[in-house]
Amino acid sequence: MSVSTKPLQRGLSLLCAGLLAACAHAQTGTNTAFTSQEGLNKLFEAEGNSPFTSPYDGTLNFSAFTSRFTTANGHGYRNELKIAKKSRLPIEQTHEHFSAIVTPTLPNGARTIVAQYHVEGLETIVKVYVQDTEDGQLLDGKSGNGVFDVVAKMSDSSGKDAATALGTVRSGESFGLDIRFEHGDATVAVKTARHGSLQTARTRIKGDKRNIYFKFGDYLQAVDPDTKELTSSPARWDEYFRRNGIDGSRISFSRMIFVRD
Repeated sequence: MSVSTKPLQRGLSLLCAGLLAACAHAQTGTNTAFTSQEGLNKLFEAEGNSPFTSPYDGTLNFSAFTSRFTTANGHGYRNELKIAKKSRLPIEQTHEHFSAIVTPTLPNGARTIVAQYHVEGLETIVKVYVQDTEDGQLLDGKSGNGVFDVVAKMSDSSGKDAATALGTVRSGESFGLDIRFEHGDATVAVKTARHGSLQTARTRIKGDKRNIYFKFGDYLQAVDPDTKELTSSPARWDEYFRRNGIDGSRISFSRMIFVRD
């Protein structure tokens, strides 16, 4: 676990470019500060309910708890947009930039993945999550106190997972998120009110010839409430949520920009 302790200049420049949309015209080809719904629909497909606001203004609202979308090997309910299979590329051909203002509205004790890169299959090579669960290596790391750690975890070229603590927020507070995937190298930057701009090291991601794909939204995590082990049983998820007072979820993304070169 690596924990950054001071704002990083490069992280700030990434966030200024992506999150404040100073170069939105160049990135989207429009005069708006977000990627159009039409542009997103060309690449992405929804898991669960449609997240688009009406009229669409660059804000997407996801709720895994409401959507209750399941996958065969999942570890909780989902509501996400993911790159459609026909648009996926191998790791060396993937050059993408995602940025947004993210606002999680979650009960104490919840944990959800808000963005991730998947290899086709079951492997996650990059993920960003918010959690109010026990982990002494994070900036807060306490369970159920209403302070959510923002964390990035990446699988490097040796296959080793490394997590980086990138700030804390409370439910209803926003943070800036900027993810760059550049032909096998990944960087995640986050800006929070309490901790400023922090970022991961530029990391060479483990890859092979399989395609990868990006997903973002609300993937609400659960375990078996008795064994504390991961489970793919929705009935056990429901019991876990009930016992822990997790009765809803909402992840909003505003000023959302996704660019593929």
